[in-house]
Amino acid sequence: MTWPDAVLWDMDGTLIDSERAWLDAAGALAAGSGVTLHRDDLDRLVGASMATTAGLLQAAGVVGDAATIVADLTTRVHRGLTENLVFRPGALALAAEVETAGIAQAIVSMSNRVIVDHVVSVAPVALASVAGDDVVNGKPHPEAYLTAAARLGVAIERCVVLEDSSTGLAAAVASGAVAIAVPLYLPIDASAAAAEWDDLVGRTLADLHQLAPPTATARTL
Repeated sequence: MTWPDAVLWDMDGTLIDSERAWLDAAGALAAGSGVTLHRDDLDRLVGASMATTAGLLQAAGVVGDAATIVADLTTRVHRGLTENLVFRPGALALAAEVETAGIAQAIVSMSNRVIVDHVVSVAPVALASVAGDDVVNGKPHPEAYLTAAARLGVAIERCVVLEDSSTGLAAAVASGAVAIAVPLYLPIDASAAAAEWDDLVGRTLADLHQLAPPTATARTL
């Protein structure tokens, strides 16, 4: 057998450098309510589900119900990514090599479907996807990663997950996947991960092969 059967990409902060777009959108939304978000407030938003994000903003003083806050954030971020979508250095090169090897790939994101679909449409590789509004339980619950594996028809234990946040990493580990931490804006505790990488620059399929569990046979290069 070959390994891995699939590579599952967190999107914001892992595949694309979009955390700034989210933080800017949250800051602008807060300003509209006369609220200034502090660093601690913004840090809590990294990797959070849309429902959690709305709740955190409400707790910080943003006016509006959760649905309105989520819709406003989604509109702002979608607009920002339409104008300026930046893939993380090394991400597309790795994704292209994985695709050439015939390995399935999917985005697994807490962003809403409209944002995920935009990234999928722009990416130069084929990507399945699970969006935040596709699941009941957001990260750190493993539902999103389990859903992705089921849609791809593979066992989650034979999937590699790339994650940049503590919340996402917890979801990946809980799902049973082989999880790789690739922090961006915040340091994370990667003790439960199979590996921690500083970034994706120069990372190849061979690096994924090295993380194959003892029961898996890595793909021959």
